[in-house]
Amino acid sequence: MSSRQITIIANWKANLPPSEEVALAKEIAEGVGGALQTTGQSPRLRLLLAPSALGLVPVASLLRREYPQAGIEVAAQDASRNSAGAFTGEIPADHLVGIAPAVIVGHSERRRDHGESDEVVGTKLARVVAAGLAPVLCLGDNLPKAETSARVDYVQAQCAAAFAAAERAGCSATHLYAAGLVIAYEPVWAIGTGNPASVEIAEGIAVGLRSALHREELPVLYGGSVDAPSAATWFGTPTTRTALDGLLVGGASLHADRFVAIVRAALAASDAA
Repeated sequence: MSSRQITIIANWKANLPPSEEVALAKEIAEGVGGALQTTGQSPRLRLLLAPSALGLVPVASLLRREYPQAGIEVAAQDASRNSAGAFTGEIPADHLVGIAPAVIVGHSERRRDHGESDEVVGTKLARVVAAGLAPVLCLGDNLPKAETSARVDYVQAQCAAAFAAAERAGCSATHLYAAGLVIAYEPVWAIGTGNPASVEIAEGIAVGLRSALHREELPVLYGGSVDAPSAATWFGTPTTRTALDGLLVGGASLHADRFVAIVRAALAASDAA
């Protein structure tokens, strides 16, 4: 049976105002609490909610104050490439300390809408690690018809470029791993389409990245049109776990019942459930 931790991250993007994010967090926490009570709490399951920047503090406060037993943490959707200073509208990573233990870096929408290059992504990785936070590095291809080997090559190159930029900013691969680096594979061609990549494609990416980085224990998540009906296929069973370590969930995480169903599937796959 696998002892690998399963990580599930809910990325709410800019869909809800803070008051609705707090209400959703409450509903999810109650649902997760019920699931843990039914199945038995799993130390190998990590849950994070990534609200908007305005929702980080109220959601984190709610979870800590009213639902500590659910064990849910918050993650920031992004952090600045800059340290504190005259950077209007930016959120430096060290300002997130004590609020969000993890930060999503390099999401495809940041790359697409804000022109974030691998150089920028790598610099952000370094800032996040320097602040003592765990980075969730998003990587992904836009090759819907390609062979898995071509996707693996693309994502490996993307990862290498981000690592190199982080190194130039003073953060080595060793530092990234020590900080608790998680990689999320999100194929651009699958996001928001309702048609996720196959488990085989995602597993190929996970295995390829671990091999290239010589890091067999590297956690690799999948993100892209994930929903409750297919959740179990991403995890497998306690005796036949997939090569994936969890999910980065977008649209489905905006509905408490759908997100909790995904959590239940993860609990069923955990050998500690």
